[in-house]
Amino acid sequence: MAEREVRSIAYHTETARFPAYKDLASFDFAASEVNEAAVRQLHRGEFTERADNVVLIGGPGTGKTHIASAPGIQATEHGRKKVRFYSTTDLVNALEQEKTANKAGQLAGPLLRLDLVILDELGYLPFSASGGALLFHLLSPPYERTSVVITTNLSFSEWGGVFGDAKMPTALLDRLTHHCHILETGNDSFRFRSSSAEPRNRRAETPA
Repeated sequence: MAEREVRSIAYHTETARFPAYKDLASFDFAASEVNEAAVRQLHRGEFTERADNVVLIGGPGTGKTHIASAPGIQATEHGRKKVRFYSTTDLVNALEQEKTANKAGQLAGPLLRLDLVILDELGYLPFSASGGALLFHLLSPPYERTSVVITTNLSFSEWGGVFGDAKMPTALLDRLTHHCHILETGNDSFRFRSSSAEPRNRRAETPA
């Protein structure tokens, strides 16, 4: 039974397609502007039981992907949940390819059987109006059935520029934010601070 449990966890973790293993224990809250209590509450996974959504807003390198991945990893390893991680741009490209091949709907069906969908980096790259429409129609059916976590560097008022249509993001946000936890991670990049500190540290360590 223990071996079957280990295999099951490994299978669900693999099918979730996390880009890297990012659990909450490895997140540096001391270097982040995010609300630690809110993140830890989400990590408990109760929001997926209610099909609540999460939007993480902040600049590049502020830990959004890490915070989004951690509840998903927790859910697969300890909650026996079905999770799928997507790069938003890759997902839109897949939807457009699916439509071109006359296979529309193949991605939508499995989505409804998931407990949690993570869409990373909405807004980093714009997509076509047709791609935006496909993403909108993909995310509409899971409303109040499947939890969606979105990471973005854009405020809600800027989503229209990504979708190429002001009406679609308005309708999507109406559903998305109905039962939603919104967390801000700030704009001060972890990676930039780290790379900026390294040269100074090296100079400090160099003998006079």
